Amino acid sequence: MHILGLANGSLQGNSEILLKAALNAAQKEDPSPTVSWIHVPSVSIPRNPKPLEGQLDISLGTVDSMKAGNDHDSVPDDREAVLTAILDADAIIISTPTYSHQPPGVIKALFDRIGGPYVDASFAELVRQGQAAEDPNFANMKFDPRLQKPRVAGFMAIGGSRTPDQFTMALPSLHVLVYPIHAKVVDQFIGQGVAARGSVLLQPELMERARQLGRHIVSQMGKHFDDAQYLGPRDESSCPNCHLSKIELLGKDKSIGCITCGARGKLVILPNQEIRFDWEDNSIWSCITMEGKLKHSKEIGAWGMEEQQKLKSIEKEKQSWLDLHAPKVPLPSESIWSKLDS
Repeated sequence: MHILGLANGSLQGNSEILLKAALNAAQKEDPSPTVSWIHVPSVSIPRNPKPLEGQLDISLGTVDSMKAGNDHDSVPDDREAVLTAILDADAIIISTPTYSHQPPGVIKALFDRIGGPYVDASFAELVRQGQAAEDPNFANMKFDPRLQKPRVAGFMAIGGSRTPDQFTMALPSLHVLVYPIHAKVVDQFIGQGVAARGSVLLQPELMERARQLGRHIVSQMGKHFDDAQYLGPRDESSCPNCHLSKIELLGKDKSIGCITCGARGKLVILPNQEIRFDWEDNSIWSCITMEGKLKHSKEIGAWGMEEQQKLKSIEKEKQSWLDLHAPKVPLPSESIWSKLDS
């Protein structure tokens, strides 16, 4: 069993310290799992790379952008090493600062290149089912069996502000990174009032909270998605899937949706004028449930085939837009890298 940590902040910063506190506590709780970590901003990714070899194509070959990119680039490519570390892990802990209400975008850029539809656990299941049924659409497809192993996750998001309004999208942005691999989030928290590097040590309660998250992680490792328990904070209005209270109103019939994962429910006004949220059980709209993932995978495959049949009708118009000259801002790196690539 292995726990992988992802630190998304500055080198030797608060995110790194909290991550190490969580990993250390996990090993003290149970010495059997091994641990390792990656400093996400240090990961090297080529410019406009093609997907890694062997990654899934959820569009069934109908969306050519799933395969687009450069074959060669002088920038070293760490994507395979990071993806291997993620898929090998039985637990993932992400520790990140919060910039402008969200985690720094470098972690989203990384997961956009190696995660999302390329590692969709539900599509892997559709491939397995399709091959068992001898469906020709899936005959030549392969998927990494590590996509279907049990995996848990935990999130720590911190920032200098001491008011919750500055962290509104911090945890939701982390959920979207791990739901494709069907990792069960078992704990998550936000730490406020942490700005200067090392200042987290001025708040012993935050250090202990990180240790608690590490203990929670190790206690749920190896359990299947439905068996692993969520041990983090929650309240009565929380979505039962992501355990956050990020809610949007859908129409005029008191329907609600979870902004983080898409689950649906109803807003209920009680006789005493208090508000309650009644959420659907195992919502097919939630990207966290396997049912929700399967619905989306099937939808993308079906729509891709339908759209593919219409593309020839707009080929000339598309090319005219691509040929239209619009001045680009010259970037110094373009001339430098073109010389290195030649």
